[in-house]
Formats: sequence, structure tokens, C-alpha cells
Amino acid sequence: MYPIDVAAFLLLGSAAALAAIGRRRPALLAALAALGTSLAALALYHWQAAPATAIGAIAAAGLWHGPSLRRRWMRIAARTAFALAIPGAAIPYYLFPLFSLPAPDGRYPIGTARIELIDAGRHGVLEDGVAEPRRVTVQLWYPASPGGKPPFARYLPRDTVATDAGSIARNALHRSFELLHLAAVPTHALLDAEPAGSGHPLLVFNHGYTMYPAQNTPLFERLASHGYVVASIGHPYDSARHEFADGWSRETTPLVVSPAMVETLGALVQDQSAAGWRRRFPAYAAAAAKDRLMRSTEAWLADTRFVLATLERGRPSPLVARIARSTDFARLAFGGMSFGGGIAAQACVQEPRCRAAISLDGVTYDPMMFDRAAGRPMLWLHSDWPRYPLYPNQPRDPRTHPMDFAFRSWTMPAAPDDFRFRVEGSGHLAFTDLIRMFRHRAPPALYGTISAAEMDGVIGDFSLGFLDRFVEGKDSGFPQAQQSRHPTAIRHQPGAGAPR
Repeated sequence: MYPIDVAAFLLLGSAAALAAIGRRRPALLAALAALGTSLAALALYHWQAAPATAIGAIAAAGLWHGPSLRRRWMRIAARTAFALAIPGAAIPYYLFPLFSLPAPDGRYPIGTARIELIDAGRHGVLEDGVAEPRRVTVQLWYPASPGGKPPFARYLPRDTVATDAGSIARNALHRSFELLHLAAVPTHALLDAEPAGSGHPLLVFNHGYTMYPAQNTPLFERLASHGYVVASIGHPYDSARHEFADGWSRETTPLVVSPAMVETLGALVQDQSAAGWRRRFPAYAAAAAKDRLMRSTEAWLADTRFVLATLERGRPSPLVARIARSTDFARLAFGGMSFGGGIAAQACVQEPRCRAAISLDGVTYDPMMFDRAAGRPMLWLHSDWPRYPLYPNQPRDPRTHPMDFAFRSWTMPAAPDDFRFRVEGSGHLAFTDLIRMFRHRAPPALYGTISAAEMDGVIGDFSLGFLDRFVEGKDSGFPQAQQSRHPTAIRHQPGAGAPR
């Protein structure tokens, strides 16, 4: 709870206590104050305050008409119901906490800005009309100049939270209203702050399929506080809905995978031997070439190239131009989660300036990315697949993972700068901020049993240490120092002990 919510409950408790000892007028004043405070919380998108608001209104009405309850047992029953209802009103706060983000530990203040881009060179992308240009959003986090003044950005902007948060919730298998409070959650980033200094390395990030650009805000804030610029791209149709300034928006397109893709991918996943993959892979490659996932792959890679080129030109605003001047585009890395993690690795392979890539439980479906060495440092943080398999028929063998066959040669050992870890207790969505938004994780296998604090530590420590070593050239102790702090991250060696 935030202070305003605590105040509402204290006032409700005071009203109940005063009513219990027969002090009706002070109890009425306390109930009215609780009602006003709860209404103020609702206005701030604390939807969890709705039960407290209702209790405050009923209590105030009952106390106003108190003398009409002439029988003693009726008054006792009303006061008892009032007192018992107050703890019940706290249940939404428990199930859907008003959380706080972990404080970044770097030396820089943090700025953030959201920009909208139109690629006039591409039309008819995914579900766009044939004459409709491609649109994307980008949220930036960057080292800011000291002395900046609030406002601090909210986790989601209030002017579009009703549509954006509803889409995020639905895509996470929850009801639309359950994430409205994201517009009330403060971040540590100053909105449109002036950038600091120059020569900052850049991480371009791609969200997970059906997810959203801010899905790893603690990671982005931490990197920015340590001197990195982060640009997180929103890919319409394959993302949660996010609304543009002119009102343009698109809902998430339901993913329909072709039967051939389901069959051939399932056969690969089920048979984790190198011989089995060599035998079955041609059929998979033929099916993948015709599947919607490959259209998404092409669109996301083109979005990533377009965003990088646009930022490098300092467009579309003077603030972005100043951020671009503070950025060293030669020290470039890519990152992403799930589908976006595969895009990050592929973008790094294709971009000559890329020094490293981070994949948070990432997957790729592009046949061209299998049986080929990445040639760049790679960090893969996998979910705990022996407990929470990513695919329905995936073997629970800790020695093998389907992505063992991606971004490495099948006939050669893994490269020394190919780092893969299995995070014990983590499910797929534990690699997003959704892990901290729901007390009841449903379905449980999507999140696992790991805590949000431990996931923050694993993702932040490993990502920062990896980037510091391979992008900045610093001695960060990676990966030994990070493993010693997080024994839940177990090193995975592709091909080690796996069936051939």
C-alpha cells in the first residue's frame, strides 16, 4: 500500500472503533474522511481502493441514519459487520500489490522518454493495410544530468493506461482492470530529463511476444544508472496494445501457428539428439518458412534496424538528438526476452557493430539461426525447464535445451564467450515485471517459485556484468562473481552429456 491507502484504512478503523463505543458523530466524521481518502486513491488509479470506498460510503450512510436502528442487536450487528468488512477490503491490495521498483545502484540519475516513429519506407507490415506505413514506439532510459526535477515517470502513462494495462493483463491471462494501478507506480526515472555526458554505450531491447516495452523496467533503470542508454522497441500487432498520440492503436493479433509448424517443431523439441535434429530439421525449415512467426521475425528485425538508424540520426525530436549525441553507437549491444531474445541474438549477428547480445529465456524460430556460430558474445538466461518446460513435449533433461541448437555449430563445442545459465525456480514470465504484479501466479508454471527480488538480482547482475565485460571492456568478474552471488543460476553447457 501507498500512504494514501494506509490513511484510508486507518480512518476506517477509527470510524469502526468510535462506532463501537457509541460515539456516533466522531465516527461519522472519520467514515466521511475515509470515504474521501479512498475516492482520492481511486482517482490515482488505485483500483484496489474500491472495496474500502464502498465500505466508507455504507458506513457513513449508516452512521448518518444511526438512530433508525433502535434495537440494540441491530446496532451491534451493524458495528460488527463494519469492523469485519475492513480486513476484507485489504484483499485486493494483497492479491495485486501496489509495488515499488528496486532502487538502481549506479552513480547516474536516470531519464526516460517515449517516442513514436513512422517508417515511411515500409508499408503493409503484418496486419497493416497495403498503403499504411509501419509504426513503432520506443521508450528510452538514459544517464541524466544531475539536478533534474520531478515529475518522475509512472510505470505506464496515465493518459493511456485504461487501454494499455488492460491489454497487458489480458495477454497475461488476467482481467483487464487488474493492472490499472500501473499508472500509479512510480519509477526512478525523470520524464524527459536532460542527458548526461557523452560516450554512453547503447542496448537495443525487444520485448517478449504479446508483451510491452517497459516489461523489464528495473533492468533498464539499473543499466541507465550505470551509464548505458537503453532503447526498448514496441512492435504493434505482436505486442500488447499501446496507443499513439494521434489515437492510432492496434490490439494484439492472436497468434495462429500452422499445423505443419506445430508438428515439425514438436518433433524437434521432443528429440533432443543431434542425430534427430539433423534428420528432422529440413521438414521444420520448410514449415517455418511459411509460418506467421517468420513474418514477425522479418518485421521485428526491420523495426530494430529502423529504430537504430533513426536514433543515430537524432530523430524525431531535439531531446532525442541530445540523447543521441551522448551515445556511442559503436559500443552497441542487443537484448530481448522470449521471442525478443531470439531477435536480439539475430540482430547482433547481422549488425557488424554489435559487441554482445542478451537473451532472457529467448527463442528463435528462424531456420537460418540454427547450426551456425553466433560469432559474438552471448548471454542466455533460461527458465528452469526441467520443472517448467517451455514447450508441451519438451524433455525435462537438464542436459539439453532446444536453443542448444541455435547460434552455435552442431559439430563444434560451444564458444568460450557463449554463456548459458538455467535459473532454478523460474518460469518463463518470471523474466518480466509481471512476476511482481500478481500475488497469485496463474498459471503457476508460467512464473515458477522464484521471488521477484531474486529475479531482479539475477537479471540485473548478470546483464550488467556481461555488458561491462564485453561492451565496456571492464573487469566485472563475469561470470564467476555473479554466480557466487546467485547460486540459483546454474551454468549450462550445450552438448555436454547430451545424446548425440
